[in-house]
Amino acid sequence: MKSLVYKEYGEPSVLTIAEMPKPQIKENEILVKVEASGINPVDTYFRKGIRKVESFPHIPHFDMAGTVIELGSEVTTHQIGDRIWASNAKGASGEYVALDSSIAFPLNELPFTHGAAIAMPFLTAHLALFFRGELKEHDIVLIYGGSGAVGHAAIQLAKLKGSTVITTVSTKEKEKIAKAAGADYVINYVQSNVEEEIKKITNNQGGVSLILDMSLSENMEADLNMIKNGGKIITIGSPKNNTPPLLWRQLNQKNAALLGLLLFTVPKDEYIKAGKEISESISEGLIEAHQMEVFKLAEASTAHQALEAHQILGRAILVHS
Repeated sequence: MKSLVYKEYGEPSVLTIAEMPKPQIKENEILVKVEASGINPVDTYFRKGIRKVESFPHIPHFDMAGTVIELGSEVTTHQIGDRIWASNAKGASGEYVALDSSIAFPLNELPFTHGAAIAMPFLTAHLALFFRGELKEHDIVLIYGGSGAVGHAAIQLAKLKGSTVITTVSTKEKEKIAKAAGADYVINYVQSNVEEEIKKITNNQGGVSLILDMSLSENMEADLNMIKNGGKIITIGSPKNNTPPLLWRQLNQKNAALLGLLLFTVPKDEYIKAGKEISESISEGLIEAHQMEVFKLAEASTAHQALEAHQILGRAILVHS
């Protein structure tokens, strides 16, 4: 099968198209013809060798959407011809992917590009807010990076729950995106002091109920100033320093909880629950995919380069045909 691969770690130029063996499915798996795949920042970490792959040549990416073309002998949840989306789909940039049927969710009539765009960002946001954060109606939540993939998804999901959403952005254009997603308050952190703005918004009532943090090493001190007593800080990343110091005294003084989330290791039942709820909300038109920049599979190196240079506002999507 025709696949995007890299045979060594390195710059985006290591990405190339090559012939790879077609995957063989197990009893509980489905074989999917991939129509579109999504690129996430973590994919660039693997390509550069910051995170390690199992072997070379390696087929990258985890987010995909496509059509079911073969069923394992024990699969009862899907039929040939089903249109699905998935994350944690190893080798998502191959022509075909073998996938555990339980983590393939219905796409219905949504375009394949949208399915690939939804996957990891919405699953991460949903699990962070509800599995780890136990977000409730009327909670006040601070979501960093409201124009980013996870932030954009989290705003929509939190508003669907009935929470008050505060988010941060760096430009007027990004402010428009965050407001369109449903944010109640948008703070431009270049022009304003976020901590001071949070005090005003929460009317000096002690801070926010929950913080969804994308870069803990940069934000932890501020997070602890802004979280209310008994609140929760959910961290999904710390790219600048993945071993940041723990501000233990401040954490204890706030009786706060610092909670991690890694999509690859989430309990399977929680993962499936999140995927099903996301699919239902999308089919009902309650949430929608982020804006996207679409590339051909052969343009993957250009897409990786643009993503790393922060030139893509939204999602980078590869189309396979």
